[in-house]
Amino acid sequence: MERLTRCFGAFVNDGRRAAPVLGLVLLVGIPVLSGSALAAAPAGGEPAVRTEVKREEAAAPKHSSLRFLRDNRVFIRGQLDRLRLLTTLTREGEAELLDERLLGLQELAAAIAAARDTVAVETATTARRELLDSVARLTELDSQLALMENLAAEQKTRLQILESDFLGQQETALVILVRGLPENQAPGGIVLSENNEILNVPLTATQQTALRQGGVAQVYHRFVEPRDHIYSVSFSGADWVGVPPVEIPVTAARDRITFVELDLSHLGPAAPTTGLLAKVWQR
Repeated sequence: MERLTRCFGAFVNDGRRAAPVLGLVLLVGIPVLSGSALAAAPAGGEPAVRTEVKREEAAAPKHSSLRFLRDNRVFIRGQLDRLRLLTTLTREGEAELLDERLLGLQELAAAIAAARDTVAVETATTARRELLDSVARLTELDSQLALMENLAAEQKTRLQILESDFLGQQETALVILVRGLPENQAPGGIVLSENNEILNVPLTATQQTALRQGGVAQVYHRFVEPRDHIYSVSFSGADWVGVPPVEIPVTAARDRITFVELDLSHLGPAAPTTGLLAKVWQR
């Protein structure tokens, strides 16, 4: 009995075992121990006791619910297909009067939007009109340029006709031109002489003004012999009395027009030779 009491005390003092275990031992172990002790007790001393505690496990099927679902899955699926989720939301509301000021502001906003649309349309129309006007002006300018080109081409054709007519019956000739005139001590005329032939060409006030402004005057145009010529150029006027003439050699080519240009811009009675500039070319 002392050993049995110590065994029960060990079970009670063990913190990992609960009271039900102790009750199970008291219900089951006492009869077993009592029988064993009586059976195993020797005749002449204390009996030897061996105690074992086992839990009886009940034989139950595993996952019986899953087996039921698997066996009846067709029926369950058919029932789930008939289900439908329907949610209804019901609320209570109240009617409120709108503020007339807000309605007026809304009308003003609509009017502003309409005005903006009108302005945008008018701006686009003006831009298109300006573009069309620019295109029209460019078309007119192109037409004017084409007309000027046609007139220039026609004028070139006429000049070619005149040149071919002028050069077609070419004979040896000499043309003397005068350009420029000094501001002070300007001559009143030009005197050209070759051998015994003398030509006096007076310069009027209008011609002198034109020469000072860059004009050109023709003072001599004659048919000459195709040879070397020497022309004496002198000037008439109060300031040019006694001034010696200037000699200008000219070679006239056969069947060509020889041009001699006399520049009087730097002419002066003190040095007529250096002041008279001559340029010769032929056509």
